[in-house]
Parts: sequence; structure tokens; C-alpha cells
Amino acid sequence: MGDWTLALGGSDHDFSAVLLNGTDIRVGIEQERITRRKHGLTYWYEDPYQSAIDYCLRSEQISIDAISRVVASVSVPARVLERFASQLPIQTFPHHLCHAASAYLIAPVGARAGILVYDGFGSEAVGTTERETFSFYTFDPTGFHLRGQTSGKWTREPDEFPISVDNSIGLLYELVTGNLGFKPAESGKTMGLAAHGEPRYVDFFERFIRLNNSESNCFECDFQPSGLHSGIQSILAQGSNQFTIKADLAASIQAIMERTLIHCARLFAGEPIDLFLITGGCALNTVANGKLVESGVLDVPVLIPPHCGDAGLALGAAWLAAFETAGSSPVFTLRGKPIDGNIARLGHRYSGESIKRAVQQAYPFLVPDRSIQTPEALAREIASGAIVATFNGSCEFGPRALGGRSLLAAPGRADVRERINRELKRREPFRPLAPVLLEENYRRYFEDSRRADAFMLKTAMVTDECQSLAPAIVHVDGSARVQVNQAGTDPFMTRLLQAFESHTGLGVLLNTSFNRRGEPMVESPADAIDSARGLGVDGIYMDGHFYRFAERPN
Repeated sequence: MGDWTLALGGSDHDFSAVLLNGTDIRVGIEQERITRRKHGLTYWYEDPYQSAIDYCLRSEQISIDAISRVVASVSVPARVLERFASQLPIQTFPHHLCHAASAYLIAPVGARAGILVYDGFGSEAVGTTERETFSFYTFDPTGFHLRGQTSGKWTREPDEFPISVDNSIGLLYELVTGNLGFKPAESGKTMGLAAHGEPRYVDFFERFIRLNNSESNCFECDFQPSGLHSGIQSILAQGSNQFTIKADLAASIQAIMERTLIHCARLFAGEPIDLFLITGGCALNTVANGKLVESGVLDVPVLIPPHCGDAGLALGAAWLAAFETAGSSPVFTLRGKPIDGNIARLGHRYSGESIKRAVQQAYPFLVPDRSIQTPEALAREIASGAIVATFNGSCEFGPRALGGRSLLAAPGRADVRERINRELKRREPFRPLAPVLLEENYRRYFEDSRRADAFMLKTAMVTDECQSLAPAIVHVDGSARVQVNQAGTDPFMTRLLQAFESHTGLGVLLNTSFNRRGEPMVESPADAIDSARGLGVDGIYMDGHFYRFAERPN
């Protein structure tokens, strides 16, 4: 029967479910990939987890009755706690502690790690009625220690999810994001826009924040009426060139974010650690992560888990439950194998038969091209100028497309970026697109090997050769959010990159997420076909078979 644990992630967004047998992670999925609503947002009458739970149970062919334990962070919605109360009560752990444990899960066995958790806010801080905003931990094989925690007063709402928490760099960044005209959870757009501006307003923001050399009070910012919001509005009203002003505001808050991260990391200086882990929603700021590495304030590797957002709380809760049982740090596996780069690919693998059924249902609009059945043949198609969608094995867990559900293209022409942003994804033209390459080619195309990252969570500066040969993946500031394909983690992508380099001499591909604007990344074969057709890609490669789209017959 097995010792089955169901772990739930999310808070008021990014709901997820992960199924484990003992300490072996079997499958995981984010609710959004199934419901097709970003961040898994639900209506009041919907269960924010049911689709994800059902997916995991079907994948392992068990029923809910086989589950012996349900775990989550304390941020799980109250209605979910009530639902399980009469069946199998949910064991909960503090929000930031779950983030920290989920990060330590990817550390090498036996490592001593310093961990920074920072986000908009977490649960109530230890011994206070305030909300967590920054937490500093050390983890090692014997367990974990909370070094210190910064928290902030919060506007208490009936549903316990506050609208404002002081002393939060995450909410400060969101405040600027909203004033720039972006929606909630679109801070990535602010980060992309920042490269187009100059940090002219850093002095303005510094009037409202303070950085302190104490883990219990490392960042101060009062969100109560203080002139912050009105000051941003005044800046935006200053001139007629709104793009320049918005870009400068974005660059300024980005500079504050980078300064804050480096300041927090410096508090670990001198600590006997083997590596430094960053997690929580703010860890998705890849530019700040890259700048931290560049700063050299720590002389140990810097890692960010692919599940650093709230969906990853599920993995942290599972780790903490296993720790309670074992009395020491548990060693997790992924489908019976050691944790490696595949920790970002937790979805189940669809059978050839299920793909065939989805293709048949798309008849007569989907036409097979039997000349393309291998990564080598696909590489030639991409080299010819085609933009292709890939449905490759398990889907990603986390917000980055890492080859499982990706759009791939040759990066040799800058207008490829324009076509993807404007025509296919119909999004802002200032948004950068990412490169993927083999680990051994990193130094040819990018500077500073410390910024090499398997999960696309650090930016790196490009070399002159990359700028010349692969302009489509170079952001306006000469950076790129690079993904290094590690040997053994994705044989398909390895073969594709090798074949593309053999065919063109260029060892890098353009890689962006496989989704239409406003939608999550695709999950199922049917999702993939529907999205690919709507995007207007030149073809879709689905686990060894390539298809093109035909026009509707008269």
C-alpha cells in the first residue's frame, strides 16, 4: 500500500498538490495547469486544490483513502482545513519555514546551508502578531535553526489574507508594479521594463525605507499614509514620455530590490555554510539573484529552487513532516532516483495513446509530418527559421519553462523576438526571451560561470560572440535569463542542442514558455494542441512526433 503523503502548496494563490510515498516524490502539479486560470485563482464555490489532488491520485492510481497524512503551510485556506477536518486533519507548518525547507530539499546531501526567505508576507512571525517578511535560517543534516526574522504590522482582514504588511520589499515592489499599470502578480514585467530605464528615483524610495544590520529588523518600510503612493503618482505625472518615466521607476525599484538582497546576504557573511539558498516569491527576481552572485559578498554557491513561489510550500511541508518523523533531516528522492535537475519536472508523463487520442480529436486541422521524429530532425526544422512548440515528457513545476512545455526557436535574428512577443504571444515588446544551452557551452556565450543556472533563475551578461550570433535572447542591457541543460536531466533537450549546434555552429536556442497570453503553461496534449494552434506556431513536437496545422477546408 505504501506510506502516502499528500502535500498542498499555495496560500491565496499558486495552489498545488504533491504526492509522496514515504520520502519519494512521485508527482506534483499546480492547480492552474489544469483549471487553465493563472495562479489557480478560484471562485468562492470552487475547491482550490481538487483538480490538482485528483491529477496526482490518478497518476499513481490510488484513491484518497490510501492517503495516511496531509500536510501544508498554515497559509492554506480555512475552507480547505474544514474540508479535511472530518477525514484526515491537515498538519500545518509556518509559511516561511515551509519555503526554507523546500529550498533545502535541493541542497546536496549533508550540506550546511544558509537560507534567506523573502516575499510579500508569510504567516504570523514567531512570538508576535505580525507577519513574516524576511526569515534567516541555517539547515544541516541535524535540523534547522531560525537565526532571525523581520516582520511587519498588517491590515487584518476577515479572511486572514491582509491587503498590506509593513517592512516588505515584495509588497513595495508590487506597489510600484501596480502604479506602472500592471496587474497583481505581474512583477516580472516590472523587472523586464527596468532594463530600459535608469534608476533616477532611488533617492525617492530611500526616504521610505531603512536597511538595518539585524535579522530581526533588516528592512523597514511603513505602508501607512506616508507620501509613498502619492509620491509615485506625482513622478508619473511629471512628463509626457510615460514609457521613459515608467522605465526609470522600474529601474529604481529594481535597484532597491538588488540592494536589499545583497544586504540580507551579507548578514550571512562569516557563517560556516556550504551554500546559500534564496526562496520565497521575491526569489523569482532573476536580475537581483544575478547581481548578488556578481557582488561576491558570499564565497559559496548561490542556489534558488525552481519551486520558490508559494506552490513550493507543498514540498517544504512534506520535508518538515518527514523531519518530525525521522528526528533528522530526511533525504528525498524523485521517483526512486536522487534529487537533481528533474525536481522542476514533477508532472506525470502522458502515454503515447493519450497523445494519439488528442491528435485524432484535432482532425482535420492537425497534419502529421513524419519526416520529423527525432531531436536531430527537429533541430534542422528550427534552424530553417521555424518557431516550434514542444510537449516533451513531464510538465514543469514552477513558473519557468525548462523544455517540457516550451516554444523554441533559432536565436540568430532579433526579429524572431519581435515575432514571438508581438504576433504569437501578443505581449509587451520589452519582454525578454531566454536562452537554453549545454553546460559545456556556457563560457562561450555568457560571462561569470557562477551565474549558470539549471532553472532559469539568474541572469548573466552575454559575451560579444553571443551578442553577435544570438541577438534574439539578449535583453536591452546585455543580459539574459539563462538556462543550463545539465547532463542527464533531459536527454531530448541535450540531443536537440547538440544537433542544432552541429547543424548551425550555434550552441544556444531561444526558449520561452508554451502558453497564450493570460494563460498558464500548457499541461495536457489537448491543451498543447489548442494553444499551439491559437499561437500560430510553425509546428508542434509531441514526444517523438511532429505536427503542422492545416487551414480549415472549404
